[in-house]
Amino acid sequence: MILDARDKPILTLLEKLRYLFMARMLANREKGQKWSLGDVCPNIKDILHKNQIAAGEYIPRKSNQWNYEIIGATIRDNWAIDLENRTCSCRKWSIMGIPCKHAIAAIWAKKDDILDYVDDCDKVETYRRIYEHAILPINGPQMWTESTKIPPWPPRMVRNNKRGRKQKVRRKEVDEVGASRTRMKRKQQSLDCSICNKPGHNKRTCKYNIVQPEITSIREKLPIRRGQVEI
Repeated sequence: MILDARDKPILTLLEKLRYLFMARMLANREKGQKWSLGDVCPNIKDILHKNQIAAGEYIPRKSNQWNYEIIGATIRDNWAIDLENRTCSCRKWSIMGIPCKHAIAAIWAKKDDILDYVDDCDKVETYRRIYEHAILPINGPQMWTESTKIPPWPPRMVRNNKRGRKQKVRRKEVDEVGASRTRMKRKQQSLDCSICNKPGHNKRTCKYNIVQPEITSIREKLPIRRGQVEI
């Protein structure tokens, strides 16, 4: 969102961000008004649909009013469900707040509604409450009250002696995630020289590396036999 504005001056940057947030709040507010109350968000509904298809492969065994054992195709595919505390031994229900395929099999056995076991943060009511507030417009500088104080001087211009295009990419910290959202940045290992055993360089750039002159052997020229052509 801020990639197009992060190289701007501070005031222009803040104004750009205000426009972006105002448009984002409006778009999400209008999108939420089209969804029916008592339902879940569309992306949550897609996840529930996939889990319902996979839940047909499991057989629920009732233990008491709230606890079920879900049996899969193999012995290793058994799972414990607690509908009262909304937990499954696979832990997906606790992490995402969405009933997993094992929990849906238990909910079907109890003949309850699946949407009653979805966390409130994934419902349309919560989505609407998040985006119900709007960022109000403000007047331009021509409507501001003029101050009688001495205006501040701009900061001194620092001349950049570096050649080439100005850097726009933000420098990241050591423990910060890389550019990819799905892959972690590989930690670079320090190089150790095999000659002096000091870190930071290798044997090619080591000052103690003495390059020996290459000795090339001269092959004796064999006499040319009659009928052969010298190459």
